[in-house]
Amino acid sequence: MLSRGRSKKASATVDDLTLLVTLDEATILHALQRRFEHDEIYTSTGAILVAINPFAPMPHIYDEHTKGVYIEHGNRRVTGEKLPKLPPHVYAVADTAFRDMNKDTWVDASLANSNVLDALRAEAAPVAVQNQSILVSGESGAGKTETTKILMNYLASVSSATTTNGHAAERENVRNRVLESNPILEAFGNARTNRNNNSSRFGKFIRLGFAKDGSLLGASISTYLLERVRLVSQSIGERNYHIFYELLRGATPDELTALCLTHVEDYKYLNQTQCVDRKDGVDDGDQYAKTRHAMTTIGMSDDEQWSVLELVAAVLHLGNITFVTLDGENDGCRITNESALASASHLLGVDKDTLQKNLCSRDINAGGDTVTVLLSPEKAEVTRDVMAKTIYARLFHWLVDRINVSIGYSPPADERFIGVVDIFGFEIFATNSLEQLCINYANEKLQQLFSQFVFEMEQKEYIKEAIPWTFVSYPNNDEVVTMFESVRPMGLFALLDEQCKLPNGNDVSLFNTYFDSFAATPHLHVSKLQRGVQLFVIAHYAGAVPYAAAGFCDKNKDHAHTEALGYLASSSTPLLQTLFTAPPASSSSTAGTKQPSTVVAKFKSQLASLLSLLHTTAPHFIRCIKPNDDASSTEFTVDRVAEQLRCSGVLEAAKISRTGYPIRFPHASFVHSYLCLTPSVPFEKENLRGTATAIVAALRAGAFLQPPNAPPITFADEGRDNFQVGLTKVFLLLGAYTQLNTVREELFGKAVIAMQRVVRGFLARVVYRRMRAGILRLQATFRARRQARHYQRLRTSVIIAQAAVRRFLARRRYQTVQRAVLTLQCAYRCHLARKQLQAKRALAATLRLQSIVRMHQVRLRIRPLLLAAREAKRAAEAAALAAMPVLATRARPVRSVFVEEFSESDSDDDESISFVDRRSTRLSLVASSSAYVVIVEAGGSLGVTLDVSNGAAIVYRVHPTLSTTADVLQITAGDTLVSIDGRPPVVPTTLPISVGGGRRCFLFPPSAQPTLFEFEKAASGLVRVASTTSSSAKCYDVLWLEDKSLGLALRQDPTTARSIVTKISAYHNPGMVNVHEQDVLLAINGNDVAQMEFPVVCDLLAQAARPLVLSFESSVRAYHTSSVTLLQGAVLFHVIWDGGRLGVALKKNAVTKGPFPYVAKVQAGDSVVGRFNAKRSPLGLKVSRGDKLVKVNHQSIRDVPYESLLTQLRAGAKPIILSFLKGKKPKTIGGA
Repeated sequence: MLSRGRSKKASATVDDLTLLVTLDEATILHALQRRFEHDEIYTSTGAILVAINPFAPMPHIYDEHTKGVYIEHGNRRVTGEKLPKLPPHVYAVADTAFRDMNKDTWVDASLANSNVLDALRAEAAPVAVQNQSILVSGESGAGKTETTKILMNYLASVSSATTTNGHAAERENVRNRVLESNPILEAFGNARTNRNNNSSRFGKFIRLGFAKDGSLLGASISTYLLERVRLVSQSIGERNYHIFYELLRGATPDELTALCLTHVEDYKYLNQTQCVDRKDGVDDGDQYAKTRHAMTTIGMSDDEQWSVLELVAAVLHLGNITFVTLDGENDGCRITNESALASASHLLGVDKDTLQKNLCSRDINAGGDTVTVLLSPEKAEVTRDVMAKTIYARLFHWLVDRINVSIGYSPPADERFIGVVDIFGFEIFATNSLEQLCINYANEKLQQLFSQFVFEMEQKEYIKEAIPWTFVSYPNNDEVVTMFESVRPMGLFALLDEQCKLPNGNDVSLFNTYFDSFAATPHLHVSKLQRGVQLFVIAHYAGAVPYAAAGFCDKNKDHAHTEALGYLASSSTPLLQTLFTAPPASSSSTAGTKQPSTVVAKFKSQLASLLSLLHTTAPHFIRCIKPNDDASSTEFTVDRVAEQLRCSGVLEAAKISRTGYPIRFPHASFVHSYLCLTPSVPFEKENLRGTATAIVAALRAGAFLQPPNAPPITFADEGRDNFQVGLTKVFLLLGAYTQLNTVREELFGKAVIAMQRVVRGFLARVVYRRMRAGILRLQATFRARRQARHYQRLRTSVIIAQAAVRRFLARRRYQTVQRAVLTLQCAYRCHLARKQLQAKRALAATLRLQSIVRMHQVRLRIRPLLLAAREAKRAAEAAALAAMPVLATRARPVRSVFVEEFSESDSDDDESISFVDRRSTRLSLVASSSAYVVIVEAGGSLGVTLDVSNGAAIVYRVHPTLSTTADVLQITAGDTLVSIDGRPPVVPTTLPISVGGGRRCFLFPPSAQPTLFEFEKAASGLVRVASTTSSSAKCYDVLWLEDKSLGLALRQDPTTARSIVTKISAYHNPGMVNVHEQDVLLAINGNDVAQMEFPVVCDLLAQAARPLVLSFESSVRAYHTSSVTLLQGAVLFHVIWDGGRLGVALKKNAVTKGPFPYVAKVQAGDSVVGRFNAKRSPLGLKVSRGDKLVKVNHQSIRDVPYESLLTQLRAGAKPIILSFLKGKKPKTIGGA
């Protein structure tokens, strides 16, 4: 045994074994082993392809590119192009069969010999079509089934690629249906054996029908000898048919429930061999999906598929039915597994009691009376197994018929076909029975056909043509085949059928008959030990096989009593009715009636029909070889490969191909091809053989045309003549044929070039004359059109000049009249103006005198009051400055806190607050008196609308509800954004939203660090506390983000026709905490929608690009950004909630019924308020119990319901700014 690794270097061996220098067994084995090491699994032996099973996936040699290379090579070859041969491949065999099928043979009926091809009179010759066949043979596990699938795939592809009749879709449908028949046949007819994980347990002949143009018309499948016994028993390490495992592992839970199925291990027909899995990596669940897809592809309806699966499940349930002897009875039995019986009867669509009766008893007709005989448990089990086998076998054949209906076709008059034979391989098991005997007999017949074609037909051809030839001995299995099928004297099959016809025929009598008839022959041997156990050994071409005679007779009969199966025809399942439609009842007497056909008789008849068809075709052989018995992809067992090569006759075939004449021409074809090389030889139509003989003589003498300026061509000496003239054909060696074709192609090439030169010259002259005549016509047309254009230009010029003169004269007359009119109008208007001026001057002088007198009188009365007011103002300012505390310069703040002074009323119920004039305690960070700084802490945001149309960033509008900084209220409309963090503002880098009029809304997003925005006041004067947010004091804004839903439901107010909020479902957009039901939508990105129709507003919201700034008018009664006045002594401070836990518990004041909730509890630790209190505020402010929450995002919450407020705070987008009211001033202000 040789071990090897997968080498990727080029092979050093030849593609064809006949080209080896030394042609013996050792050299051939070495060449095959070297090619196997280099992943070259295909090797030619003359016309035979040797395929070594790689036992590993090799997709690179079966991909679409490789397939396309072979298809293109075949297309070019049939057009006459001389191309080098491609490497040996299954594709090459299939392509050769396809091309040869379409290569028509011309036959001249007027000649004496009708086999002579007359290529010179093709127009009068009828077409003779040569059908093809491809025989795939080899041992079990050698790869025959996979090779067959590859062949079918290529033939379907090449037929689609070579036809262009406009029916591409129909051809593709036929192709798919033909290829999808393979998964169905594999699922129901293949099983795992000890030699092969996907062994075909039936034989098949696939006939692919083609039209004359090469298009695939359809196919038909014939099957042979399904292994029925595998259904009820398998050897250790083997499995039942794939479909059972695929169904149990691939069906849905609902399907399994409907079929009453559970697990593989629960069924007797599947759990007897200690093997329930495939060893080749194929998943049964995946294969189930492929099988169902294939059923759909071939046109099976869902009902048909379900009926098939029901019968498969019913077979499993039948196998689980067990029998025990009736109590107190010597005969008779009953069923113990009622659940299996119920499931089987339900799926079969028959009555449960009737099924039990037919399994446990049988009716016998005796003298016109019916007698019921009770069966023992053993006989009942036999009846059960026969029923299961019969149901499955008939279901299998129904599926084959259903496939044939799907892929069938009506053969036209010129129909031709390619047959693919995939017969089970030669089998040698531990126990071999009638199934193996039939399988090995079929292999003997195919081997006989192979021998006749490769050896006998070759040598008979030379004898027929009277060609000198040295005979080569070859393995001949005729005597073994005769021993099987002989009638007189009787062979193995005839003796078996005779025993089955005898009333007392049995296996022992059959064995003794075999021993007496064939023990003396060299092909059947029985030792003394084997005779005791009824074993006999047959010397097959592939090796000696021992057979156990036990069970031969029963398996050959393989029929149950009529009553056990006849009642199935009355099933409620349509498919089962179809399978068991009973034939006409036969007479109760057996005298004079014909016995039913046996298994071997049927098989012999089917095989004879197949071989008869194959004899009418041109066969192509593929010999599949197993490199080892362990299914290893790296082992090459020389002895096993040599044994298979000897048994298959590959060695002798190589020798014959080497010593023979592989190239042969009918006389007419040879003369037609090579007469051009010997012009001295006269052509005699009535004596083609004489003409061919003269041509061969000239070729041998070298008296033939050769290319000039080249060395003379001489034919190689291969130890025999390069040419042989037979009675009807001329035979050539491959080397001589190649040299002749080279010379002919070179001479033809030069002749073609000379002809092309003459034709091109003629065509060039024709083209020149046509071009000259065309040019002359073009020139004449061009000159005529040029003169016409010149005339048109002159005429147009004259008309333009006339119009200009007329226009000039008319304009001059008009201008003269106009000047006269204007002169008159001017004189009159001047006169009127002088009169009006004089009247106005007189009135102005009078009014000026009156004003001077009145002003003097007023000044005298108010002068004392002005002096007193000025003194009072100065005193008030001095007192205010003296009372103002001195604050130290602080470092960069941790949190922006805006503090305002309040006055507390004596009553806790006094919640009415309004703004008063006060000073801001924030320290100015800029030197200019008109500049101020807004600090946005880490996690905060700032929203303003800037007018950037004039180059400067002018504040047009402030959005407090979109800002989470306390300083936003310092910003006023008209202020200018000077810098951001000390740098000139680059406003477009933020998130801009167009709001119309050249203005942009910039939402400065949260940053990881505090950000300083420097603004310049619009004009000098007192600092304004509140900023202008909109034209209405009750307005606020909401930012609708791009990746968020709006969270609002709008409808049209029937009274005002405005869009109002009817429902709030989410608060994840900034500013949503201020929205209340009944609020009015005013604008979208600054565009007023108050006057728009409600559908237009909805379309605008749906189609506008987000983010959007939505402006609303609050429906709350006292809603206002600065709607409170802080009483003397109170403090308002702000906390930014940027997410996470807030850290306070709010409570509604149930005693005072005040509008604002108060802080009932402060939670320390990791929370927003906890972190705020832990930091040292410049004014020492902390959130403590009793503080009131009065604003959210600078919006008063006076009239917001307490439950709605809590919902908004929990669900609203973060960060948000919370404003708390502290009743007393803090004790610590933060420094001197």
